[in-house]
Amino acid sequence: MRARAEEFYRLMDDARRSIRSFSERPVPRTPIEKGILTASTAPSGAHRQPWRFVAVSDPALKKRIREAAEQEEYASYHGRMPPEWLAALAPLGTDWRKPFLETAPWIVVCFAEIHGFSSNGAK
Repeated sequence: MRARAEEFYRLMDDARRSIRSFSERPVPRTPIEKGILTASTAPSGAHRQPWRFVAVSDPALKKRIREAAEQEEYASYHGRMPPEWLAALAPLGTDWRKPFLETAPWIVVCFAEIHGFSSNGAK
């Protein structure tokens, strides 16, 4: 069991990637839907699946998402992130600009669904 655990760790560690460039080639809707369906099977407490996925291909909506994301990222790169984090990101060449949000054929957005009550008893 220990050997299998170690082997699995090495496989996952070696295979892990952060994608920083995206193809503009069209992607059919069916694989996107199947990917979302697969992601939605992840275990959750009481099998509540407290998330919702939205697949976006509309260019105008992708542009709005990019603008909002870049505004948040700009604030992170210019004040929220500590110097150590910025130093760790520097070799990757990333910044607050996210043009791929418009050029990628699809954006899949995940929304948290909050269950329960707030501290004041409101749902």
